[in-house]
This record gives sequence, structure tokens and C-alpha cells, in this order.
Amino acid sequence: MTDTKRYFDPWTKHTHLTFTVKQFYESFETPYQTIDVFEAEDFGTVLALGGVTNVTDRDESGYHEMLTHVPLLAHPNPKRVLIIGGGDGGTLREVLRHPEVARAVLVDIDGEVIRVARQYFPQCAVALDDPRAEVIVGDGLAYVEVAAAQGEHFDVILVDSTDPVDAAVELFTETFYRHCAKLLGDHGILVPQSDSPTFYLSRVTDVYRKLSGIFRHTSLYMGQVTAYPGGVWAYTAASQTIDVRLNTQRNDRIARLEPQLRYANGDFIQAAFALPTYVKRALAGEPGLNLPALGDDPTEFDV
Repeated sequence: MTDTKRYFDPWTKHTHLTFTVKQFYESFETPYQTIDVFEAEDFGTVLALGGVTNVTDRDESGYHEMLTHVPLLAHPNPKRVLIIGGGDGGTLREVLRHPEVARAVLVDIDGEVIRVARQYFPQCAVALDDPRAEVIVGDGLAYVEVAAAQGEHFDVILVDSTDPVDAAVELFTETFYRHCAKLLGDHGILVPQSDSPTFYLSRVTDVYRKLSGIFRHTSLYMGQVTAYPGGVWAYTAASQTIDVRLNTQRNDRIARLEPQLRYANGDFIQAAFALPTYVKRALAGEPGLNLPALGDDPTEFDV
């Protein structure tokens, strides 16, 4: 919800992040979602999708670097990478920092996200025209299903989606994850963004449990994203043969990459797998010290 000087991002029914807006650039509806782009005090340019903060100048690097570099550094030779969602281009930018990558396919259902990224987030969109990149405006779920049926292969799949509401719901299903597993084979790695462990722990555990039922190795890790609910975000790494926790030890690839990064580094990546007690217990299905479970759906908030 907006007024002329403020923009409200509902974290829950009772708590929201309020931006002080310096200038609104665009606000419009697509067939898939509402898109808002504005300049905010403290955060710079902000992209909100469906009324929820997606990208800010201030903290986009934290999200994109942790989603990307943890699995790509864990994989011994990530030549082919698939990004589902991520139309802002930030994840693609991070993927193509890896010289091993020969082909990166980005599939986003909403071409308007790509357009506004090019216009307002050039630091994210810089890789959209890289010759190694193939950018497709289309349904990521359908792309994965067709590619799996045709026997295609990827080394890493990154799911850079919005939260599991509206068009993104199908990207959090077991069916989608099984198609991803087929594309990855025995030696690939899947990482979907997995939501807020502070406010939406049930979403985090749902992703983890679904992937644990499909892949032999499943690990949760976390990082800071200031403008996302709670300021801490979860990611789930899954593979049939690669234990991502054990494959992110400091090496020459990390050392070469670190000078290019704003947020991630080798020590931080290793530490990201250390989880708070309430999260560990929730993943194990144990009762006890979990934070209160919140099941509110932001699309139903009246703020």
C-alpha cells in the first residue's frame, strides 16, 4: 500500500516495513502482478512485486550473492546454470562471475520485470545481454517440465522467485522440484530461495522437507537481506551426491571471486550453515523453542 510519501511492505498483518519515498517512478499492473518502482530514503531504488519488496539498491547484493555463489562454488564444474525467475538480472550477474559457466538460461514469466530492471537497476541488469546468457520470457514451471522431458541437463538450478503466492505458488511444489531433480541428474545442485525463518518458518520447513524427500543431501543456510521480513533469509541447497555444506571450503575459486563481491566471502559462506536452535528443531520436526508460527498471507492484508 502507498501514499504520496510512504510505501508499506506488509511483513505480517501487524508489522510492515515503511519506506520514505523520495520519488515514484512507475506503478502498474501486469497479467501476473503489480509492479512498483520508487526511490526511497536509505534504500535507494526499490522494486516491489505484488506489494512486496523484491530488490533494493542497498541490499540486493546480499540476496543475489548468497543464492548464487554457495551452490556454484560447491559444484566442481558448473558449466550450465538455469535461473527460474530473477528477471531483475542480479542472480544472472552473479552466475556469470564464474568463468566455468558456459551457458546460463534465465526464465521469468513477466517481461515487465526485465524491462524495469534494465531501466532502473542497471547494476543488476548488466549481464542480461552477456553472450553466455539466454533470457526467456515464459513460464518457468513449463520450461523445466519440457526440458526434463527432452533430456536436457543443468549443473545448477537457482529458483529466484517471489514468495509462494499468486503465480509463484507452483514453483514451491514437489512436482516442480522433481522436474528439477531430473534436469540435474546425480551431480547437480538445486537452490530455491526459501523465505523468512523469523516470520514464515513453516514455509522454510516446507521447502526443506519436500527437497529432503527427493534429494539425498539437503542443507539449509541463511544470509542477511535487510528489506526482507525479519532481515534474515533462508536458502535450501539440495543434491543427490554433493553435500554443499562440505564443498564450500576455502579454495582458489573463492579467493579469485571475493574481490568482486560486496557481501559474501569464503568464511561467511561456511558460517551460513550454522542455524539457530529454533530453526534446527523445526527442520527436525521437534517441539520446543520455535518462534511463534505465523500463517498470514500478505495478499490478504488490509494495510
